[in-house]
Amino acid sequence: MDTRLLDEDAVMQICFLTDNLEHSIDWFADLTGKTPSHIGKSAAADVAKATYLGKPASITFRLALFRFSNIDVEFLEPGPEPSTWRDQLDEKGPGFHHFAFRTRNMTKRRAFLESKGHAMLQHGEFEHGDGRYEYFDTTNPMGALIELLEWDNNKEEQAQR
Repeated sequence: MDTRLLDEDAVMQICFLTDNLEHSIDWFADLTGKTPSHIGKSAAADVAKATYLGKPASITFRLALFRFSNIDVEFLEPGPEPSTWRDQLDEKGPGFHHFAFRTRNMTKRRAFLESKGHAMLQHGEFEHGDGRYEYFDTTNPMGALIELLEWDNNKEEQAQR
């Protein structure tokens, strides 16, 4: 088993949950003088192939990314369906949700995190079907989740999930 989490020495993204994406975009743009580098939404269910707590799930969201030279800041507004985002937003309100790391081998990194006792909570494919995300429960030790992001054009050969 691989004994590391990181494929590169960088935090790719931090994410904040919001109950009003437009308000968050306007506020952050006014604060920073930046505009979003990407505004997106969940993939259609047949593309997303989402799971939540180990079961197939229909999960929707909208997001905005602000790109900085060293990190992306994401604002995510979840849909009404159960998800790691909706659960946290309903329980705690808007705020910090996760750190994201890029990986080239989701299979190995998942096994590593699970070997440390961090269960995979949610999985989904990207809007354009060119990669995927997974969230891991690291709430107890650090108060937030870890997200892994993997793009098809930069991934290593690996066992299928």
